[in-house]
Amino acid sequence: MEFAKLLAPENSDYVCIEASNIEMGILGNLLSRDVECNIYPYKETLADDRFTGHGGNFTSVNKDGDYVFIVDLYSEEAVPTEFIILKKVFIQLLDDWQEKVCKHKPKEVTIIYDDNQFTIETKN
Repeated sequence: MEFAKLLAPENSDYVCIEASNIEMGILGNLLSRDVECNIYPYKETLADDRFTGHGGNFTSVNKDGDYVFIVDLYSEEAVPTEFIILKKVFIQLLDDWQEKVCKHKPKEVTIIYDDNQFTIETKN
C-alpha cells in the first residue's frame, strides 16, 4: 500500500507533507499544486486524441495508449521518476478528488494507492 498525505493549513491550499515513495509524492504535488480543483483541463487532455499531455507548474501529465505518465518537472534525479498508471484509474482519481476534496474542503487528505486503485480518505 502506498500513500500521500496532504494538509490544508488555515486559509491556504493543500500541501503534500508526506508520501510513501517518490511516485506518491509526485501525485500529491500534482493534485495539490497543479490540479487544485480544476480537473477539467486534465480530463479534456485524456479524452482528446489531439493532445498528448498537459503541463502544470510542478508536474507534467502525458498519455500513451491506456497509460498516463506523471513526472516532477523539477526532479533532481538524473532520470526523473515517472508515476505510470492506467488512464481510467487516473480519471476516476480526478473525479474522486473533485467530489471528496474540492466540494468539501477537508483539512486533511490521504490518498491511498493499492492494487492499482486509489482511495481518498478525508478528515476535518
